[in-house]
Amino acid sequence: MMKARAAFLVFVALLQHSEACVQHARGSEAHHDAPMFMRRSHPAGPPSKIALTNVRVFNGYRIGTPETIVIDGDVIGKNLSLVRDAIDAKGRILIPGLIDSHVHIPDMAGLEELTSYGVTTALSMSCRNYTRCHALRGHDGLASFFSAGVPATGPGSSHARTFSVPPEQLIYSTSDPTAVVGCAFGNGSDWYKVTAETNGPSQDMQTRLVAAAHALGKKTATHASAAASWAQAIASLTDNIQHVPSDHNMSAATAAHIRRNGQTVTPTMEIFRAAFANPDVIRILRGTNDTNETYATIVQNVRILRCAGVALLAGSDAVGRFTANLTFPFGVTLHNELENLVRVGMTPAEALRAATSVPAKTWGLTDRGVIAPGKRADLVLLDADPLLDISNTRRIARVWVGGIQYLNVAASFVERSLAAGE
Repeated sequence: MMKARAAFLVFVALLQHSEACVQHARGSEAHHDAPMFMRRSHPAGPPSKIALTNVRVFNGYRIGTPETIVIDGDVIGKNLSLVRDAIDAKGRILIPGLIDSHVHIPDMAGLEELTSYGVTTALSMSCRNYTRCHALRGHDGLASFFSAGVPATGPGSSHARTFSVPPEQLIYSTSDPTAVVGCAFGNGSDWYKVTAETNGPSQDMQTRLVAAAHALGKKTATHASAAASWAQAIASLTDNIQHVPSDHNMSAATAAHIRRNGQTVTPTMEIFRAAFANPDVIRILRGTNDTNETYATIVQNVRILRCAGVALLAGSDAVGRFTANLTFPFGVTLHNELENLVRVGMTPAEALRAATSVPAKTWGLTDRGVIAPGKRADLVLLDADPLLDISNTRRIARVWVGGIQYLNVAASFVERSLAAGE
């Protein structure tokens, strides 16, 4: 079992190459990174007032009859006065822009790829370099970028060893939680992340780190992919748990406890599915026959959480291309995750909420996640009804980010998906 866990961590480590973060911004490196932050495309122009006519809107639960939606600058408008242009949607479906609740964006190309697949908000779960992360924020017409800072990592832990984390960036028993958390938020982090694992921060330290963030009015996320680390995450009262245990079948009582705590979970089923299915990794994962770590365990645990009424968020854990033979692409993997969630029992409407209104509520992104007057005009127009088949989220006709149409939509998305057998 330990061998399988170690192999899985290595696979995820290869994918999550952006996980090893520096503690402080390093402006001296900025000039070396300039090509990473150059756009390959250009926005269609500043947002204006546009009417989408004959469009059927997903309200979070159902799809309505044809109506008119106004894009007024960067928000959804209230009236038709001074509309500059009209687009006949011809009965197509309008959903809120999708939110990927666990992703690792290294550069501008990653943001563009996300946007092309209708993902208009990226929640990056770590930050290697605060200067680089800052450079990914606030680009008109591209997915919004939000990020955790340097995750709390214990000395001697798998993450510390895998990413060669410098001693000054580790969390020790003598570390001051208030100072550590304050540093992260002072460098622009949107929430604080804890890495719960063997030799990671102790239960007491995790609890104190979470409390320090909460004292600042901020939220926390905890990486936990084993039963023991899950127990720590639950006890710490962290706001959100990333991943689900792959080494243990969760009890209904545990799931009920999470719901009572008001904690949310981002299962990231797609990264587990990729790990257990990857032919280059499966030989290592199955090096012995004494492990119960299988994708079936992941599926069962997500089903238990869903049945308990725990709020689930859709997250891909995508990092893009790492090597010529190892890719976990942006955008398409979130659509895969929506399909995974439906396979474990969610309705298509539930799955869509897991990628729109639920993460918006969880992370306090009150300006997005639903289609309503005054909300941010992050919108995806679909050619087919996702409530009939969740894979129809791939049938993208148009994408708007903050009222700006993204012109390089993955027009061949469906064809490429079919060719890949997805």
